[in-house]
Amino acid sequence: MIVGVASCPQPPLLLPGLTGAPVPEVERLRGACTAAVRDLLGGRPAEVVIVGGDAEGWYDGGEPLSIVLGRQLLAAAGCTVPVRARVVAAGSPTPDCLAAGRALAAGLARPAALLVMADGTARRGLKAPGYLDERAAPFDAAVERALLAGEPAGLAALDACLAAELLVAGRAAWQVLAGAAEGRTFTARPYYAGDPFGVFYPVVGWRREQPTAHCAQ
Repeated sequence: MIVGVASCPQPPLLLPGLTGAPVPEVERLRGACTAAVRDLLGGRPAEVVIVGGDAEGWYDGGEPLSIVLGRQLLAAAGCTVPVRARVVAAGSPTPDCLAAGRALAAGLARPAALLVMADGTARRGLKAPGYLDERAAPFDAAVERALLAGEPAGLAALDACLAAELLVAGRAAWQVLAGAAEGRTFTARPYYAGDPFGVFYPVVGWRREQPTAHCAQ
């Protein structure tokens, strides 16, 4: 059973020491991610599964940046439960991502939390990695609506081709989440949403809603 979800971005600038002196925008983002992960662990999962793509390349230890950052966030939040990773190829078709998510959920033998490492578009401004694209803001707005609604269907509906054109590093990971959370209801909590470096970074938590008990008449 999935008891909670945290969606955090995966920018290299979150790696310790990469920016040298503290950068206010980075520290705000890091603080939001840490808070989201602490609240995720507050749901008392028996394990955490990090879901991340390989869009940003592979790092020491043979894991992609998304998983490396996920492990660092969990360590910073004091995680003491087992952690495993589910890596998805950034270009995976939507049906494959949804199927992977369903298989992930079906294979959970104990209450688990998902830490989904995912960025939005990288074309939010003239200095963005992919320069400005007017389609970026509407795409990110759709992602944010789905995350804030705790609604997997909105993530499942993301256009994979458009996401690739807009340099969305997190589309595949979000759609694995959509498959894993399919048919479930969550309450969402926002922690951060911004594009300080031309890339959209949403930080949102989901907590599993418990069924309402009804008294017999």
